[in-house]
Amino acid sequence: MPGAGAELVIDYYNKRIKVMEFTGLFEALSGNLEALAEAEEMGKIIVYTLPKKGNEVRTCGYVEEGIIGGYYSGKDCHIFSSYPEIPRGISFQREKEDQILKNCLRKKRETGKRRQKKGGSRKMESWKQQKEKICLPEGYILRPAVQADASAMAALYRQGFQLYPAPLHMESYLLETMDSNVLYLLVEKRGEIVSLASAEMDPDNASAEITDCLTVLSERGKGLMKELIKALEEELSERNFLGSYTLCRASSPGINSSFASLGYTCTGRLVNNCRIGKGFEDMNIWSKLLK
Repeated sequence: MPGAGAELVIDYYNKRIKVMEFTGLFEALSGNLEALAEAEEMGKIIVYTLPKKGNEVRTCGYVEEGIIGGYYSGKDCHIFSSYPEIPRGISFQREKEDQILKNCLRKKRETGKRRQKKGGSRKMESWKQQKEKICLPEGYILRPAVQADASAMAALYRQGFQLYPAPLHMESYLLETMDSNVLYLLVEKRGEIVSLASAEMDPDNASAEITDCLTVLSERGKGLMKELIKALEEELSERNFLGSYTLCRASSPGINSSFASLGYTCTGRLVNNCRIGKGFEDMNIWSKLLK
């Protein structure tokens, strides 16, 4: 359409269209997006945009589902969604997920009050000081993943996720992403990988998504994921990234608690956003400015 254009991701696995960027009036694109969604049988359309463009998207019937703080080189990204397939826009676990989030935020407030009573604040600590505080139980090692780990990582992801938005179960995919802008960290116990996570880095916007978080069932509750996230943050900060964020399963108390306890702010929920676990799931947005 003259004067209007968009960068699209057509995601067949998750049956959604993502508009990562658009130029011109959104109204000139809206009809084309609806037609494309119908032709490709997509149940959801997602639009990422700066705040100044938000009203254009809203007037076309899109609903704002959340914000990623600092996504655009320190500026916020607003996320709007439309549901060509109406049932896709209905959250079937809303009450349960709301309660999980309330519990996480309550624990975060209680932790903050205890820290204030002790007279300290993590915000004033240097990254070097935070690095020194990264600690694991005895016998555990945290390190960057290397290519030789790809086979074991793929096997672990196959065991942990029935469905997942990215093909983490494929060794070739892990090797390919290791060579691009994805940083993988893992925790080992006696030479066996027991927990891992990654940061998908966007150097152009100086932001990164912390994702692919998994801890084997027998090792959960030991704070391993929290230490991985802290280590990823430290590395991102050293590389001059301004912000980090995550989209985590709204139905999972553990992973939401980890991000809440590390100073992330919950800034929305994407309904039935991607296929993970047993089907489409809601994802909470947590974001944090690193500098």
